[in-house]
Amino acid sequence: MRAGWAATILAFVMAIIGIVLTVGGAWLLMLGGSIYYLIAGVLMLASAWFLFLGRLLGAWIYVGLFILSAIWGFAEARGNAWAMVPWLIAPLVILVWTLLVMPTLTSRERRRWGPAWVGVATGVLFVVASFAILGTAGGTAVAALPPQSSPGFIDPSAMATGADWTAYGGTNAAWRFTPLTAINPGNVEKLRKVWQVHLDGQPNDPDYVKLYGTENTPLKVGNLLYSCTAKNVIVALDAATGKPVWRVDPQVPDKWIPYTTACRGVSYYAVPGAAANTSCAGRIIEGTMDSRLIEVDSLTGKPCTDFNGSGQQDTKIGMGWAPPGSVGINSPPSVIRGIIVVGHQVLDGQCRCAPSGVIQGFDAKTGKLAWAWDMEHPDWNGYPPKGQTWGRGTPNSWSINAGDEKLGLAYVPIGNVADDYISAGRTPRENAYSSSIVAIDVTTGKTRWSFQTVKMDVWDYDIGSQPSLIDYHGTPALLIASKQGDLYILDRATGKPLAPIGTIQAPLGGAEASLRSPSQIESLWNTLRKPPLKEIGHVGDVADRPDDLPHPVSPSGLSRLLHPAECRQIQRPVSGL
Repeated sequence: MRAGWAATILAFVMAIIGIVLTVGGAWLLMLGGSIYYLIAGVLMLASAWFLFLGRLLGAWIYVGLFILSAIWGFAEARGNAWAMVPWLIAPLVILVWTLLVMPTLTSRERRRWGPAWVGVATGVLFVVASFAILGTAGGTAVAALPPQSSPGFIDPSAMATGADWTAYGGTNAAWRFTPLTAINPGNVEKLRKVWQVHLDGQPNDPDYVKLYGTENTPLKVGNLLYSCTAKNVIVALDAATGKPVWRVDPQVPDKWIPYTTACRGVSYYAVPGAAANTSCAGRIIEGTMDSRLIEVDSLTGKPCTDFNGSGQQDTKIGMGWAPPGSVGINSPPSVIRGIIVVGHQVLDGQCRCAPSGVIQGFDAKTGKLAWAWDMEHPDWNGYPPKGQTWGRGTPNSWSINAGDEKLGLAYVPIGNVADDYISAGRTPRENAYSSSIVAIDVTTGKTRWSFQTVKMDVWDYDIGSQPSLIDYHGTPALLIASKQGDLYILDRATGKPLAPIGTIQAPLGGAEASLRSPSQIESLWNTLRKPPLKEIGHVGDVADRPDDLPHPVSPSGLSRLLHPAECRQIQRPVSGL
Protein backbone atom coordinates (compact mmCIF):
# COMPACT_ATOMS: atom_id res chain seq x y z
CA MET A 1 0.00 0.00 0.00
CA ARG A 2 1.00 3.63 -0.41
CA ALA A 3 3.04 5.07 2.47
CA GLY A 4 1.45 7.79 4.59
CA TRP A 5 3.09 11.09 5.50
CA ALA A 6 4.58 9.72 8.77
CA ALA A 7 6.23 6.79 7.02
CA THR A 8 7.46 9.03 4.18
CA ILE A 9 9.13 11.50 6.57
CA LEU A 10 10.68 8.63 8.52
CA ALA A 11 11.95 7.14 5.25
CA PHE A 12 13.68 10.40 4.30
CA VAL A 13 15.30 10.72 7.75
CA MET A 14 16.53 7.14 7.57
CA ALA A 15 17.81 7.67 4.04
CA ILE A 16 19.93 10.66 5.13
CA ILE A 17 21.33 8.75 8.10
CA GLY A 18 21.86 5.70 5.91
CA ILE A 19 23.85 7.63 3.29
CA VAL A 20 26.13 9.11 5.96
CA LEU A 21 26.69 5.73 7.63
CA THR A 22 27.23 3.90 4.33
CA VAL A 23 29.75 6.37 2.93
CA GLY A 24 31.50 6.93 6.24
CA GLY A 25 31.38 3.24 7.10
CA ALA A 26 32.93 2.26 3.78
CA TRP A 27 35.75 4.76 4.29
CA LEU A 28 36.26 3.57 7.85
CA LEU A 29 36.43 -0.04 6.69
CA MET A 30 39.08 0.91 4.11
CA LEU A 31 41.10 2.38 6.97
CA GLY A 32 40.88 -0.89 8.88
CA GLY A 33 37.95 0.06 11.10
CA SER A 34 34.77 -1.75 12.09
CA ILE A 35 32.38 -3.07 9.48
CA TYR A 36 29.40 -2.21 11.72
CA TYR A 37 28.79 1.27 10.32
CA LEU A 38 28.73 0.03 6.72
CA ILE A 39 26.25 -2.70 7.67
CA ALA A 40 24.12 -0.21 9.62
CA GLY A 41 24.14 2.23 6.71
CA VAL A 42 23.06 -0.39 4.17
CA LEU A 43 20.27 -1.63 6.45
CA MET A 44 19.09 1.94 7.07
CA LEU A 45 18.89 2.56 3.33
CA ALA A 46 17.00 -0.68 2.82
CA SER A 47 14.60 0.21 5.62
CA ALA A 48 14.09 3.68 4.16
CA TRP A 49 13.34 2.29 0.68
CA PHE A 50 10.72 -0.20 1.81
CA LEU A 51 9.11 2.36 4.14
CA PHE A 52 8.89 4.79 1.24
CA LEU A 53 7.13 2.08 -0.75
CA GLY A 54 4.75 1.59 2.17
CA ARG A 55 5.90 -1.92 2.96
CA LEU A 56 6.00 -3.25 6.50
CA LEU A 57 9.28 -4.99 5.73
CA GLY A 58 11.06 -1.63 6.08
CA ALA A 59 10.02 -1.33 9.71
CA TRP A 60 11.07 -4.89 10.54
CA ILE A 61 14.48 -4.27 8.98
CA TYR A 62 15.03 -1.37 11.39
CA VAL A 63 13.84 -3.43 14.38
CA GLY A 64 16.46 -5.98 13.44
CA LEU A 65 19.09 -3.23 13.12
CA PHE A 66 18.23 -1.96 16.62
CA ILE A 67 18.72 -5.44 18.07
CA LEU A 68 22.00 -5.84 16.17
CA SER A 69 23.22 -2.43 17.41
CA ALA A 70 22.41 -3.30 21.02
CA ILE A 71 24.31 -6.60 20.81
CA TRP A 72 27.27 -4.95 19.05
CA GLY A 73 27.30 -2.12 21.55
CA PHE A 74 27.31 -4.41 24.57
CA ALA A 75 30.23 -6.31 23.06
CA GLU A 76 32.29 -3.14 22.60
CA ALA A 77 31.25 -1.25 25.74
CA ARG A 78 32.16 -4.16 28.01
CA GLY A 79 29.94 -3.00 30.85
CA ASN A 80 30.53 0.74 30.49
CA ALA A 81 27.19 2.53 30.75
CA TRP A 82 28.38 5.79 29.18
CA ALA A 83 29.76 3.94 26.19
CA MET A 84 26.27 2.54 25.50
CA VAL A 85 24.67 5.98 25.09
CA PRO A 86 25.33 6.26 21.32
CA TRP A 87 24.34 2.62 20.82
CA LEU A 88 20.92 2.89 22.50
CA ILE A 89 19.57 6.44 22.92
CA ALA A 90 19.38 7.76 19.35
CA PRO A 91 18.47 4.32 17.93
CA LEU A 92 15.67 4.12 20.53
CA VAL A 93 14.15 7.40 19.30
CA ILE A 94 14.02 6.07 15.73
CA LEU A 95 12.71 2.70 17.02
CA VAL A 96 9.77 4.40 18.75
CA TRP A 97 9.01 6.37 15.59
CA THR A 98 9.21 3.20 13.51
CA LEU A 99 6.96 1.17 15.80
CA LEU A 100 4.32 3.90 15.77
CA VAL A 101 4.48 4.07 11.97
CA MET A 102 3.97 0.33 11.54
CA PRO A 103 0.15 0.37 12.05
CA THR A 104 -0.16 2.98 9.28
CA LEU A 105 1.37 0.54 6.82
CA THR A 106 -1.62 -1.78 7.05
CA SER A 107 -5.21 -1.30 5.89
CA ARG A 108 -7.51 0.66 8.19
CA GLU A 109 -9.56 -2.41 9.14
CA ARG A 110 -6.40 -4.32 10.09
CA ARG A 111 -4.58 -1.58 12.00
CA ARG A 112 -3.60 -2.69 15.48
CA TRP A 113 -2.16 0.05 17.72
CA GLY A 114 -1.98 -2.17 20.77
CA PRO A 115 1.04 -4.23 19.64
CA ALA A 116 2.79 -1.02 18.52
CA TRP A 117 2.51 0.52 21.99
CA VAL A 118 3.62 -2.75 23.55
CA GLY A 119 6.68 -2.66 21.28
CA VAL A 120 7.41 0.94 22.32
CA ALA A 121 7.11 0.07 26.00
CA THR A 122 9.33 -2.98 25.52
CA GLY A 123 12.03 -0.94 23.77
CA VAL A 124 12.01 1.80 26.42
CA LEU A 125 12.07 -0.71 29.28
CA PHE A 126 14.95 -2.56 27.61
CA VAL A 127 17.04 0.61 27.37
CA VAL A 128 16.20 1.72 30.92
CA ALA A 129 17.02 -1.72 32.30
CA SER A 130 20.26 -1.84 30.35
CA PHE A 131 21.49 1.42 31.87
CA ALA A 132 20.25 0.44 35.32
CA ILE A 133 22.22 -2.81 35.21
CA LEU A 134 25.33 -1.21 33.71
CA GLY A 135 25.17 1.67 36.17
CA THR A 136 25.43 -0.66 39.16
CA ALA A 137 28.06 -2.96 37.68
CA GLY A 138 31.63 -2.79 38.90
CA GLY A 139 32.26 0.57 40.51
CA THR A 140 35.32 2.54 41.45
CA ALA A 141 37.06 1.77 44.67
CA VAL A 142 38.02 4.86 46.65
CA ALA A 143 41.05 4.93 48.89
CA ALA A 144 40.18 5.58 52.52
CA LEU A 145 41.57 8.73 54.10
CA PRO A 146 44.19 7.71 56.69
CA PRO A 147 43.78 8.87 60.31
CA GLN A 148 45.35 12.27 60.89
CA SER A 149 47.44 10.73 63.66
CA SER A 150 49.12 8.34 61.23
CA PRO A 151 52.75 8.84 60.14
CA GLY A 152 51.63 9.91 56.70
CA PHE A 153 50.08 13.06 58.17
CA ILE A 154 53.25 14.35 59.79
CA ASP A 155 54.15 17.31 57.60
CA PRO A 156 57.88 17.13 56.75
CA SER A 157 58.01 20.85 55.97
CA ALA A 158 57.63 21.70 59.70
CA MET A 159 54.51 23.67 58.79
CA ALA A 160 50.83 22.88 59.25
CA THR A 161 47.45 23.79 57.84
CA GLY A 162 44.28 24.28 59.79
CA ALA A 163 43.20 27.72 60.90
CA ASP A 164 46.01 29.11 58.72
CA TRP A 165 47.23 28.52 55.17
CA THR A 166 50.78 29.83 55.19
CA ALA A 167 52.17 28.63 51.85
CA TYR A 168 51.04 28.27 48.25
CA GLY A 169 50.40 24.52 48.64
CA GLY A 170 49.20 24.83 52.25
CA THR A 171 52.71 24.06 53.46
CA ASN A 172 56.04 23.54 51.72
CA ALA A 173 55.07 19.85 51.50
CA ALA A 174 52.45 20.91 48.92
CA TRP A 175 49.69 18.61 50.13
CA ARG A 176 46.93 21.19 49.52
CA PHE A 177 45.10 19.46 52.34
CA THR A 178 43.25 20.96 55.28
CA PRO A 179 42.08 19.05 58.35
CA LEU A 180 39.18 21.47 58.86
CA THR A 181 35.78 19.80 58.82
CA ALA A 182 33.33 22.66 59.43
CA ILE A 183 32.58 22.64 55.70
CA ASN A 184 31.81 19.14 54.52
CA PRO A 185 29.78 17.31 51.84
CA GLY A 186 26.73 17.45 54.10
CA ASN A 187 26.55 21.24 54.35
CA VAL A 188 28.52 22.65 51.44
CA GLU A 189 25.30 23.40 49.55
CA LYS A 190 24.39 25.88 52.29
CA LEU A 191 27.43 28.08 51.69
CA ARG A 192 26.57 31.66 50.82
CA LYS A 193 28.79 34.52 49.67
CA VAL A 194 29.55 36.81 52.59
CA TRP A 195 31.80 39.36 50.91
CA GLN A 196 33.46 40.17 47.63
CA VAL A 197 36.34 42.51 46.87
CA HIS A 198 37.98 43.70 43.66
CA LEU A 199 41.73 44.16 44.00
CA ASP A 200 42.21 45.97 40.67
CA GLY A 201 45.79 45.87 39.40
CA GLN A 202 45.37 46.19 35.65
CA PRO A 203 48.27 47.56 33.59
CA ASN A 204 48.18 51.32 33.05
CA ASP A 205 49.52 51.33 29.50
CA PRO A 206 46.79 50.45 26.95
CA ASP A 207 49.33 48.36 25.03
CA TYR A 208 49.68 46.04 28.02
CA VAL A 209 46.04 45.77 29.14
CA LYS A 210 45.58 42.74 26.90
CA LEU A 211 48.24 40.95 28.97
CA TYR A 212 46.19 41.21 32.16
CA GLY A 213 45.69 37.95 34.01
CA THR A 214 45.25 36.75 37.56
CA GLU A 215 46.59 33.45 38.91
CA ASN A 216 46.65 34.17 42.63
CA THR A 217 46.36 31.75 45.56
CA PRO A 218 45.85 33.75 48.78
CA LEU A 219 47.45 32.95 52.14
CA LYS A 220 45.72 33.17 55.51
CA VAL A 221 47.62 33.92 58.71
CA GLY A 222 45.68 34.84 61.81
CA ASN A 223 42.81 37.12 60.87
CA LEU A 224 44.29 38.33 57.60
CA LEU A 225 44.25 37.13 54.01
CA TYR A 226 47.25 37.99 51.86
CA SER A 227 47.02 38.31 48.11
CA CYS A 228 48.74 40.09 45.25
CA THR A 229 47.25 41.79 42.24
CA ALA A 230 48.31 41.14 38.68
CA LYS A 231 50.72 44.11 38.96
CA ASN A 232 52.33 42.84 42.20
CA VAL A 233 50.41 45.08 44.60
CA ILE A 234 50.37 43.20 47.93
CA VAL A 235 47.00 43.38 49.66
CA ALA A 236 46.04 42.34 53.20
CA LEU A 237 42.33 41.79 53.79
CA ASP A 238 40.30 41.17 56.90
CA ALA A 239 39.36 37.50 56.51
CA ALA A 240 35.94 37.98 58.11
CA THR A 241 34.81 41.10 56.25
CA GLY A 242 37.01 41.36 53.16
CA LYS A 243 37.89 44.95 54.05
CA PRO A 244 41.42 46.04 53.01
CA VAL A 245 43.78 46.42 55.96
CA TRP A 246 46.82 47.60 54.00
CA ARG A 247 48.22 47.72 50.46
CA VAL A 248 51.81 47.89 49.25
CA ASP A 249 52.54 48.84 45.65
CA PRO A 250 56.10 48.02 44.53
CA GLN A 251 55.54 50.18 41.43
CA VAL A 252 56.39 47.62 38.75
CA PRO A 253 56.54 49.34 35.34
CA ASP A 254 54.27 47.88 32.66
CA LYS A 255 57.24 47.31 30.38
CA TRP A 256 58.37 44.49 32.68
CA ILE A 257 55.25 42.43 31.92
CA PRO A 258 56.37 39.27 30.03
CA TYR A 259 53.61 36.94 28.73
CA THR A 260 50.98 38.02 31.20
CA THR A 261 50.64 39.85 34.50
CA ALA A 262 51.09 36.74 36.60
CA CYS A 263 51.47 36.92 40.37
CA ARG A 264 50.70 33.44 41.67
CA GLY A 265 50.93 34.45 45.30
CA VAL A 266 53.09 35.63 48.19
CA SER A 267 55.05 33.82 50.88
CA TYR A 268 54.96 34.07 54.66
CA TYR A 269 57.90 33.84 57.05
CA ALA A 270 57.73 33.87 60.85
CA VAL A 271 61.10 34.91 62.29
CA PRO A 272 62.17 32.25 64.80
CA GLY A 273 62.28 33.59 68.36
CA ALA A 274 60.74 36.96 67.47
CA ALA A 275 58.17 38.24 69.95
CA ALA A 276 54.63 38.22 68.63
CA ASN A 277 53.28 41.53 67.34
CA THR A 278 56.74 43.08 67.14
CA SER A 279 57.83 44.73 63.94
CA CYS A 280 58.46 42.20 61.15
CA ALA A 281 58.07 39.18 63.45
CA GLY A 282 55.93 37.89 60.63
CA ARG A 283 56.87 38.81 57.07
CA ILE A 284 55.17 38.76 53.70
CA ILE A 285 57.57 38.08 50.84
CA GLU A 286 56.77 38.72 47.21
CA GLY A 287 58.69 38.25 43.98
CA THR A 288 57.90 40.86 41.35
CA MET A 289 57.79 40.87 37.56
CA ASP A 290 60.89 43.08 37.51
CA SER A 291 62.76 40.48 39.59
CA ARG A 292 62.75 42.08 43.02
CA LEU A 293 62.09 40.46 46.37
CA ILE A 294 59.80 42.62 48.52
CA GLU A 295 59.58 41.97 52.26
CA VAL A 296 57.04 43.75 54.49
CA ASP A 297 55.59 43.39 57.97
CA SER A 298 52.64 41.02 57.87
CA LEU A 299 50.51 43.18 60.20
CA THR A 300 51.21 46.67 58.91
CA GLY A 301 52.64 46.31 55.41
CA LYS A 302 55.62 48.48 56.37
CA PRO A 303 58.97 47.54 54.81
CA CYS A 304 61.24 45.26 56.84
CA THR A 305 64.26 47.51 56.63
CA ASP A 306 66.63 44.89 58.02
CA PHE A 307 66.03 43.06 54.74
CA ASN A 308 68.85 44.48 52.60
CA GLY A 309 68.43 47.86 54.33
CA SER A 310 65.29 48.74 52.37
CA GLY A 311 62.88 45.82 52.41
CA GLN A 312 63.84 45.01 48.81
CA GLN A 313 66.45 42.92 47.01
CA ASP A 314 67.25 42.91 43.30
CA THR A 315 67.65 39.32 42.10
CA LYS A 316 68.94 40.38 38.66
CA ILE A 317 72.36 41.24 40.08
CA GLY A 318 74.85 38.91 38.40
CA MET A 319 72.63 38.20 35.39
CA GLY A 320 74.14 40.85 33.15
CA TRP A 321 72.00 42.14 30.29
CA ALA A 322 68.33 41.72 31.25
CA PRO A 323 65.98 43.94 29.23
CA PRO A 324 62.47 44.66 30.59
CA GLY A 325 60.12 41.68 30.24
CA SER A 326 62.93 39.18 29.72
CA VAL A 327 63.04 37.86 33.29
CA GLY A 328 60.78 38.07 36.33
CA ILE A 329 59.44 36.26 39.36
CA ASN A 330 55.91 35.00 38.81
CA SER A 331 55.64 32.31 41.53
CA PRO A 332 55.90 32.67 45.30
CA PRO A 333 59.35 31.68 46.59
CA SER A 334 59.68 29.07 49.31
CA VAL A 335 61.35 29.66 52.66
CA ILE A 336 63.32 26.68 53.98
CA ARG A 337 65.51 26.88 57.07
CA GLY A 338 65.35 30.66 56.90
CA ILE A 339 66.50 30.78 53.26
CA ILE A 340 64.31 32.26 50.54
CA VAL A 341 64.68 29.95 47.53
CA VAL A 342 63.67 31.76 44.37
CA GLY A 343 63.75 31.02 40.66
CA HIS A 344 62.67 33.09 37.68
CA GLN A 345 60.48 33.01 34.64
CA VAL A 346 62.64 33.73 31.60
CA LEU A 347 61.01 34.84 28.37
CA ASP A 348 61.67 31.86 26.13
CA GLY A 349 61.73 31.42 22.40
CA GLN A 350 63.27 34.88 21.89
CA CYS A 351 67.03 34.66 22.28
CA ARG A 352 69.57 32.04 23.25
CA CYS A 353 71.28 34.86 25.14
CA ALA A 354 68.32 35.30 27.51
CA PRO A 355 69.03 35.95 31.20
CA SER A 356 70.15 33.06 33.38
CA GLY A 357 67.89 30.44 34.93
CA VAL A 358 69.97 30.68 38.14
CA ILE A 359 68.30 29.60 41.40
CA GLN A 360 69.14 31.87 44.33
CA GLY A 361 68.99 31.57 48.09
CA PHE A 362 68.64 34.73 50.20
CA ASP A 363 68.67 35.07 53.97
CA ALA A 364 65.01 35.64 54.84
CA LYS A 365 65.90 38.14 57.58
CA THR A 366 68.82 40.11 56.15
CA GLY A 367 68.14 39.76 52.43
CA LYS A 368 71.76 38.88 51.73
CA LEU A 369 72.59 36.33 49.03
CA ALA A 370 73.44 33.05 50.76
CA TRP A 371 74.17 31.10 47.59
CA ALA A 372 73.36 30.82 43.90
CA TRP A 373 72.82 27.57 42.03
CA ASP A 374 74.07 28.11 38.50
CA MET A 375 74.28 24.86 36.55
CA GLU A 376 77.04 26.24 34.32
CA HIS A 377 79.18 27.32 37.28
CA PRO A 378 78.65 24.77 40.06
CA ASP A 379 81.79 25.95 41.89
CA TRP A 380 80.61 29.53 42.32
CA ASN A 381 79.20 30.13 45.81
CA GLY A 382 77.95 33.70 45.48
CA TYR A 383 77.73 36.40 42.88
CA PRO A 384 79.77 35.89 39.68
CA PRO A 385 83.34 37.13 39.60
CA LYS A 386 83.74 40.69 38.35
CA GLY A 387 83.07 40.98 34.64
CA GLN A 388 81.23 37.66 34.42
CA THR A 389 77.59 36.58 34.59
CA TRP A 390 75.70 33.45 35.43
CA GLY A 391 75.15 31.11 32.48
CA ARG A 392 72.84 32.77 29.97
CA GLY A 393 69.68 31.14 28.66
CA THR A 394 69.99 28.15 30.98
CA PRO A 395 66.94 26.14 32.05
CA ASN A 396 64.96 28.17 34.58
CA SER A 397 62.43 27.47 37.31
CA TRP A 398 59.18 29.38 36.86
CA SER A 399 57.05 27.08 39.00
CA ILE A 400 56.82 26.57 42.79
CA ASN A 401 59.37 24.76 44.95
CA ALA A 402 58.71 22.28 47.72
CA GLY A 403 60.89 21.91 50.80
CA ASP A 404 61.90 19.43 53.49
CA GLU A 405 62.88 21.30 56.65
CA LYS A 406 64.46 18.25 58.28
CA LEU A 407 66.65 17.33 55.29
CA GLY A 408 67.27 20.96 54.45
CA LEU A 409 66.43 20.40 50.80
CA ALA A 410 64.57 22.52 48.30
CA TYR A 411 62.97 20.52 45.49
CA VAL A 412 63.11 22.78 42.46
CA PRO A 413 61.21 22.02 39.23
CA ILE A 414 63.41 22.98 36.30
CA GLY A 415 62.22 24.00 32.84
CA ASN A 416 63.94 24.08 29.48
CA VAL A 417 66.61 26.26 27.89
CA ALA A 418 65.63 29.68 26.56
CA ASP A 419 65.29 28.46 22.96
CA ASP A 420 62.92 25.63 23.87
CA TYR A 421 62.63 23.95 20.49
CA ILE A 422 66.24 24.11 19.31
CA SER A 423 68.73 21.65 20.75
CA ALA A 424 71.87 22.69 18.88
CA GLY A 425 74.35 24.56 21.01
CA ARG A 426 73.19 23.23 24.34
CA THR A 427 75.88 22.49 26.87
CA PRO A 428 76.22 19.10 28.60
CA ARG A 429 74.98 20.60 31.88
CA GLU A 430 71.93 22.12 30.19
CA ASN A 431 71.10 18.73 28.71
CA ALA A 432 71.60 17.10 32.12
CA TYR A 433 69.33 19.45 34.08
CA SER A 434 66.57 20.53 31.68
CA SER A 435 63.10 19.19 32.53
CA SER A 436 64.30 17.89 35.88
CA ILE A 437 63.67 18.07 39.59
CA VAL A 438 66.80 19.27 41.40
CA ALA A 439 67.24 18.81 45.14
CA ILE A 440 69.32 21.75 46.37
CA ASP A 441 70.90 21.84 49.83
CA VAL A 442 69.64 25.16 51.25
CA THR A 443 72.68 25.43 53.52
CA THR A 444 75.29 25.22 50.77
CA GLY A 445 73.37 25.79 47.55
CA LYS A 446 74.84 22.62 46.09
CA THR A 447 73.07 19.84 44.24
CA ARG A 448 72.14 16.87 46.40
CA TRP A 449 70.56 14.97 43.51
CA SER A 450 68.57 15.50 40.33
CA PHE A 451 65.99 13.49 38.39
CA GLN A 452 65.29 14.12 34.71
CA THR A 453 61.92 13.32 33.16
CA VAL A 454 62.76 14.09 29.51
CA LYS A 455 66.06 13.67 27.68
CA MET A 456 67.04 16.30 25.12
CA ASP A 457 63.71 18.06 25.53
CA VAL A 458 62.60 20.07 22.49
CA TRP A 459 58.86 19.76 23.26
CA ASP A 460 58.71 22.20 26.20
CA TYR A 461 57.99 19.34 28.60
CA ASP A 462 59.41 21.23 31.56
CA ILE A 463 58.29 20.42 35.10
CA GLY A 464 55.31 22.72 35.61
CA SER A 465 53.84 21.27 38.81
CA GLN A 466 55.01 21.79 42.35
CA PRO A 467 56.22 18.42 43.71
CA SER A 468 54.64 17.02 46.87
CA LEU A 469 56.30 15.47 49.91
CA ILE A 470 54.63 12.18 50.83
CA ASP A 471 55.16 9.01 52.81
CA TYR A 472 55.60 5.93 50.61
CA HIS A 473 55.62 2.61 52.45
CA GLY A 474 57.34 4.33 55.36
CA THR A 475 59.99 6.07 53.24
CA PRO A 476 60.07 9.89 52.99
CA ALA A 477 59.30 10.41 49.33
CA LEU A 478 58.73 13.03 46.67
CA LEU A 479 55.80 12.82 44.25
CA ILE A 480 56.52 14.37 40.85
CA ALA A 481 53.99 15.00 38.09
CA SER A 482 55.28 15.48 34.55
CA LYS A 483 53.64 17.19 31.59
CA GLN A 484 53.40 13.77 29.92
CA GLY A 485 51.03 12.62 32.65
CA ASP A 486 53.53 10.43 34.53
CA LEU A 487 53.75 10.31 38.32
CA TYR A 488 57.16 9.46 39.75
CA ILE A 489 57.93 8.61 43.37
CA LEU A 490 61.48 9.27 44.55
CA ASP A 491 63.35 8.94 47.81
CA ARG A 492 63.53 12.52 49.10
CA ALA A 493 67.03 12.11 50.47
CA THR A 494 68.68 10.38 47.52
CA GLY A 495 66.44 10.83 44.47
CA LYS A 496 66.34 7.07 43.97
CA PRO A 497 63.06 5.90 42.39
CA LEU A 498 60.82 4.06 44.84
CA ALA A 499 58.29 2.97 42.22
CA PRO A 500 59.00 1.19 38.92
CA ILE A 501 60.23 3.21 35.96
CA GLY A 502 60.32 1.87 32.41
CA THR A 503 61.64 2.94 29.03
CA ILE A 504 59.71 3.68 25.86
CA GLN A 505 60.87 4.22 22.30
CA ALA A 506 60.87 7.90 21.40
CA PRO A 507 60.10 9.42 17.98
CA LEU A 508 63.14 10.14 15.84
CA GLY A 509 63.66 12.15 12.68
CA GLY A 510 62.66 15.72 11.95
CA ALA A 511 64.94 18.68 12.54
CA GLU A 512 68.21 17.96 14.29
CA ALA A 513 67.47 14.23 14.14
CA SER A 514 70.93 13.30 15.37
CA LEU A 515 70.26 15.14 18.64
CA ARG A 516 67.10 13.24 19.53
CA SER A 517 67.18 10.62 22.24
CA PRO A 518 66.02 7.20 20.97
CA SER A 519 64.31 6.45 24.28
CA GLN A 520 62.55 8.20 27.15
CA ILE A 521 61.50 7.08 30.60
CA GLU A 522 57.93 6.49 31.75
CA SER A 523 56.35 5.73 35.07
CA LEU A 524 55.19 2.16 35.52
CA TRP A 525 53.39 3.18 38.72
CA ASN A 526 50.94 5.73 37.38
CA THR A 527 50.65 7.27 33.94
CA LEU A 528 48.00 8.97 31.86
CA ARG A 529 49.72 7.72 28.73
CA LYS A 530 47.29 5.79 26.57
CA PRO A 531 47.90 2.97 24.11
CA PRO A 532 47.60 3.77 20.39
CA LEU A 533 44.12 5.00 19.55
CA LYS A 534 41.64 2.39 18.40
CA GLU A 535 38.21 2.83 16.97
CA ILE A 536 36.63 1.25 20.04
CA GLY A 537 38.18 3.93 22.23
CA HIS A 538 36.37 6.71 20.39
CA VAL A 539 32.96 5.76 21.79
CA GLY A 540 31.97 6.86 25.26
CA ASP A 541 34.51 6.26 28.00
CA VAL A 542 35.83 2.86 26.91
CA ALA A 543 39.46 3.95 26.63
CA ASP A 544 39.48 4.96 30.29
CA ARG A 545 38.93 1.43 31.53
CA PRO A 546 41.86 0.04 33.56
CA ASP A 547 42.37 -2.82 31.11
CA ASP A 548 42.94 -0.32 28.31
CA LEU A 549 45.80 1.42 30.12
CA PRO A 550 49.38 0.32 29.59
CA HIS A 551 49.87 0.03 33.33
CA PRO A 552 47.54 -0.16 36.33
CA VAL A 553 46.90 3.04 38.25
CA SER A 554 47.38 3.36 41.98
CA PRO A 555 45.60 5.56 44.55
CA SER A 556 47.11 8.72 45.92
CA GLY A 557 46.64 8.20 49.65
CA LEU A 558 48.99 9.97 52.02
CA SER A 559 49.67 7.23 54.52
CA ARG A 560 50.11 4.24 52.26
CA LEU A 561 50.45 4.34 48.50
CA LEU A 562 49.95 1.07 46.70
CA HIS A 563 52.28 -0.69 44.31
CA PRO A 564 50.80 -1.57 40.89
CA ALA A 565 50.80 -5.25 41.79
CA GLU A 566 48.49 -4.46 44.71
CA CYS A 567 45.98 -2.32 42.91
CA ARG A 568 44.18 -3.27 39.72
CA GLN A 569 41.52 -0.58 39.67
CA ILE A 570 41.57 3.11 39.01
CA GLN A 571 41.09 4.81 42.36
CA ARG A 572 40.52 8.49 42.82
CA PRO A 573 42.59 10.40 45.41
CA VAL A 574 40.70 11.61 48.44
CA SER A 575 43.49 13.53 50.14
CA GLY A 576 44.89 16.94 49.41
CA LEU A 577 47.51 15.52 47.06
